[in-house]
Amino acid sequence: MNHHLLLSIFSIIISAALSAQNNIELGMNYSPKENFSMATGIPNMLYKFGVYGEYRWALGEHFDAGARLDAKVGPIGPSSFTDNALAVSGDLLAVADFNLLPGKTVNPFIGLGLGPGFGMHNDTLDHLWSGQFLFYAEARAGIELFRHLRLSVSYSLPAWWSYGEIYTTLNANIGWQF
Repeated sequence: MNHHLLLSIFSIIISAALSAQNNIELGMNYSPKENFSMATGIPNMLYKFGVYGEYRWALGEHFDAGARLDAKVGPIGPSSFTDNALAVSGDLLAVADFNLLPGKTVNPFIGLGLGPGFGMHNDTLDHLWSGQFLFYAEARAGIELFRHLRLSVSYSLPAWWSYGEIYTTLNANIGWQF
């Protein structure tokens, strides 16, 4: 009987310690007008809005690792087929951050992410959706304020072989960490 009580208390303590090391972040991002061009020379994105969720584990005092699920939508610039085409993209990235001042009120960080994703658009002659699988790489830098508010800038780039120039974004992110 004492072994079960001791095991239960030990499990509660370990669970509390591990949960204190984990962070969940929910946020949204905005990609302003970009200067990338399609083959026709027309700027491809006017803007994109997105939402994301991220789960991170502390791997020490300065390092975090986790997973990020991100989805974005926005119009494609005017083209020869349609004036109201949309692009939708999403990704699931493995992320890692280096925190410069962990535990402080102001904590700058830099990070990287890699993982699979998808992209779809309806900029086709028949206005049907066309899509493809992508592999994303992302670099980010930001600041965490008061251990909860995270402001960052990230550059999300599909792999060069995927022809995903309309899914390349420079994002301004704002998130809240729980």
